[in-house]
Amino acid sequence: MNLLSKLTIKNLKLNKKRTIVTIIGIMLSVALLTAVSSMYSSSLQAFINYETAEKGNFHVAYFNVPSDEIDLIRNNRKIDDIFLTSDIGYSYLKESKNEYKPYIFVKGFTNDALDNLSIKLVDGRMPEDESEILIPTHLNTNGRVKYNIGDKLTLKVGKRVREGNTLTQDNPYDLDVVEELTNKTTRTYTIVGIMERPASNIEPYSAPGYTLATLIDENNIVGDVNVYSKYNLRDLDNFEDITANILGINANKFKKHLNGEHNSVEEFDSYEQEVAKAKYKYNINYYLIMLQTNPLKESSMKGLGVAVFIVCIIIVISSVFCIKNSFDISITEKTKQYGMLRSVGATKKQIKHNVLYEAFILGIIGIPLGILAGLIASFILCILCNYLLKDLMTYGFEIPFVINYIALIFSMILGSVTIYLSAVKSARRASKISPIDSIRNSAGIKIKRIRSSKLINKIFGIGGEISYKNLKRNKKKYRTTVVSIIVSATVFIALSYFISLFYLELSNEINAFDYNISYSYHVNNDTSRIAKVNESVKLEGVENYSIVRSENFKVKNKKVNESINYVDEKTNDITVMSISDHQFKLYIKGLNLNYNDVVDKGILMDLFEVSKQEKGSDKTIIENDHLFAYKNGDKISLYNDDNLSFDVELATQTDIKPFGIKTIYYDNSLLIVSDKFFNNNINDSNYVQVFAESSNPDAYQDMLDELFEDEDINIYNFAENARLTRNLLTLISIFLYGFIIVVSLIGVTNIFNTITTNMELRKPEFAMLKSIGMTKKEFSRMIRLESIFMCAKSLIIAIPLGIAISYLIYKELSEGTAIKFYPPLFPIIITIIAVIILINIIMKFSIKKINKQNTIETIRNENI
Repeated sequence: MNLLSKLTIKNLKLNKKRTIVTIIGIMLSVALLTAVSSMYSSSLQAFINYETAEKGNFHVAYFNVPSDEIDLIRNNRKIDDIFLTSDIGYSYLKESKNEYKPYIFVKGFTNDALDNLSIKLVDGRMPEDESEILIPTHLNTNGRVKYNIGDKLTLKVGKRVREGNTLTQDNPYDLDVVEELTNKTTRTYTIVGIMERPASNIEPYSAPGYTLATLIDENNIVGDVNVYSKYNLRDLDNFEDITANILGINANKFKKHLNGEHNSVEEFDSYEQEVAKAKYKYNINYYLIMLQTNPLKESSMKGLGVAVFIVCIIIVISSVFCIKNSFDISITEKTKQYGMLRSVGATKKQIKHNVLYEAFILGIIGIPLGILAGLIASFILCILCNYLLKDLMTYGFEIPFVINYIALIFSMILGSVTIYLSAVKSARRASKISPIDSIRNSAGIKIKRIRSSKLINKIFGIGGEISYKNLKRNKKKYRTTVVSIIVSATVFIALSYFISLFYLELSNEINAFDYNISYSYHVNNDTSRIAKVNESVKLEGVENYSIVRSENFKVKNKKVNESINYVDEKTNDITVMSISDHQFKLYIKGLNLNYNDVVDKGILMDLFEVSKQEKGSDKTIIENDHLFAYKNGDKISLYNDDNLSFDVELATQTDIKPFGIKTIYYDNSLLIVSDKFFNNNINDSNYVQVFAESSNPDAYQDMLDELFEDEDINIYNFAENARLTRNLLTLISIFLYGFIIVVSLIGVTNIFNTITTNMELRKPEFAMLKSIGMTKKEFSRMIRLESIFMCAKSLIIAIPLGIAISYLIYKELSEGTAIKFYPPLFPIIITIIAVIILINIIMKFSIKKINKQNTIETIRNENI
């Protein structure tokens, strides 16, 4: 180690406070970069884990592969692993209530396939031999066929054949075409477990058979199998070439076929013909491949990637600003030292190297600490994410804590670049210092007249005038502090408004709903099902409810509002709706109508956004208006495609919606009628919607699940959804406020460094002022005034800037809402108080330190 390097380390030890503050700045910067990149890696892994759990842990599946060709795929060096399944066959399911799924489909899986192809056990255990089987939950909920664990199934399993063609799960059942099962063999299975519905790549939604899973022995496979292959990650970028090679077709044409790259019909046909030559049918898991090769193509990850990029830029810029300031201060402090070194023979290159070596030492300490702090922050954030989003965990989505070494290297490189950019300009400045000027301490001194307002002298006195002139004279020194305050304050005001606007929109959305549980149910005019619906609204905790039945009708005698330019034909249809008798009575009471007067009439809601011609102008304007020109007492003639027709007398028109449907948008106009009218004229609604307000929505949902056990019912728990949305917003708030805090801390270290060092460098100035009679009280007043001027200058810029950015956020996010813009007063007040307190604390700390100095000794040291 040479003399200059030893001197650098000694200086860092002597200036412990500034060294520690600079290291903290570097550490915070790298910690934030590490946390951001690690959370991106964890989020990406969460998407990958979710995809493999939902669709299976494979990249390409090959179907109908002869058993003697399995090893050709297995032994491919670019394939990590394979999982095998076998289509055993179909069996009739006479009890099925779903006419489009009249079969059981038995599918065999190897042990590895059961573990990797998204077979999710709900109850029981996995099959251990070929005589055991799993049944899916939708066999009961969709097919209305109930089997229990332990039951034995004896099935006649065969091939589906239609007009001589063998059919698979990819061929839906056609009610109009005859098909049969051939080559049937009798098999007996014991049900050992219940699984969730298999992934759509195993059982498509249009598949005619309910998939049952059994075990097959890989060593005893005969006939064709399906091979699910998992490629090496290092070769996954070239998955098209690997797949084409296995299929035995031209790789270039196959790739162009997949990417849709063709310039003519002939070229497209040639690709299709090439793909038709493939040895096997195949299925490519594009989404998983994209996540593992180029995740930025996926919309969610692309948005996250853009956010990470922007955040990293903000961190680097704010960090460069902060750390550069530390090196500038260091050079200013050591100006005499560099001058003396130059005078005894140190070269410009050595001085520059000396500054960069200081940056290297600080980086060696700050970067590892920052990475460690960032990893700890990421770990805590992952736990917090999974806790706040635990309702999503039921869908298999969980954010794992991932230590991604590429992300760590990225943070390390970015941190190093940040430190280098911070130090390089200061190093150049240090190398240019003139030895004579620096020893005389005259470098950078320029004599110029600074004018100040007479008002400042009148209000603040001589101390105020000195403070004001000092700020104007040392613009560069104080600009760093001012900009740091402006950045921190603006970011806090804007992001606080962003969060509050989200909360306001969420609150408005939640308050708009007058129910917290809804469900839809096919009653199919079944009296037992209708009885269940009536029972459901009488369960404990139900405070209000509406049973909605509706049917769409066309209008014979249309009376369209003539002032409207254009109305879609479909919009002229009317939906006739009943809302249950008790709710209808409450509704008409709110409209000041009498039940007996309107029980056989209808209430029309036809208020829409429509385009109209502005009077005396060619302009078209959009406003709310009634589509129809009916008057109270008019009769509306309705009919539908089933030859059902009737007349409805109009009781009134309104834009007030009844309970349950206030937040639902309908394409058609609504005609609200009583249950009596609906039953007498329609009475053929197969589908109902129930909206309920419950004092305990979670308990009510459990009661509904029990009441409609094994039924095909869609329950929507709005309270649960609102809770999840609130938790998601809380999580976003934590991320944003965490970002604000760390950026602000970087700014605070910058401000602390700048103010304390400037005060330290001005010791001779303060000593001279005291020597000519300035008292401690006047001195403290002068420093306080400097603080006031600095705060005022920062806040005068930061507050309007924060309001302007808040308004831009409002314009972007509040489009289509009734929310008005109000300046974010609370964040502004917090910002003002925080800035004043922060500057005052730092100034007081510096004053306390300066007041301890010996005036004569300070002046004498300056002149030596």
